[in-house]
Amino acid sequence: MDGGTEIRLFDPRRHPPDWTDLIRPTECAVFLKDRTTSASVTPAGRPYPDPGEITCVVFRCLDAAQRYCEARVRALPHLRCEIYDAQGLLHPPLLVIVHPDHQRKEDSSSQWSRRTRLIALVFLLASAPLLWVGVNKSSDVAIFLAINCIFVAFRFVYWNFGVKRRESERRRRLEEHRNRERGDA
Repeated sequence: MDGGTEIRLFDPRRHPPDWTDLIRPTECAVFLKDRTTSASVTPAGRPYPDPGEITCVVFRCLDAAQRYCEARVRALPHLRCEIYDAQGLLHPPLLVIVHPDHQRKEDSSSQWSRRTRLIALVFLLASAPLLWVGVNKSSDVAIFLAINCIFVAFRFVYWNFGVKRRESERRRRLEEHRNRERGDA
C-alpha cells in the first residue's frame, strides 16, 4: 500500500523548491487541516509551530490518498483532509474527507442546498405582502424592504447555483484525474 511521502510545501534548499514542481500529473497531495479552524496540522493532528514547516503527503494514486485520509479522520475526528491534484491549490480540492459524524456540516451537502433554497423562498414570499403594503399604503419603507427581500432571495439562489457549479467542476476534475491515472487521457 502506498503510504505516501511527506514533503514540505516550500523548501529553499530543495530543487525545485515548490511542492507543485515535484508532483507528477497522476499523483495527488493530501493537506491535513483542523476541521473547525482550517489551520494546517501535522499528520499527527498537531498545529505546526512554524508556518515554514507545513507539509503535504504525496501519493502515487488517488485511491491510496483517499484510504490514508479516511484512516486519519477515523483516528483524529477533528481533521479535515483535502486532496489536490498536480495543479495544486489553483483549483478547489478533488476530494474533501472529514469524519462521518461531521460530513453533513459540509456546505456542499444536499441538506445545505435545500436550506438555502428554503431561505430564498421565505424571502421571496415575504416580499409579496411587503410590496402590497407599500403600494396600497404608500409606504416607502415597505417597498424598500420588499425590494431588499427580493435581492436577498436572488442572492441565496445565486449562492446555491455557485455551490452546485463548483461541485460539478470538482466532479469533472476528479474524473479527469482518474482517467489520467488509468492512462485514458
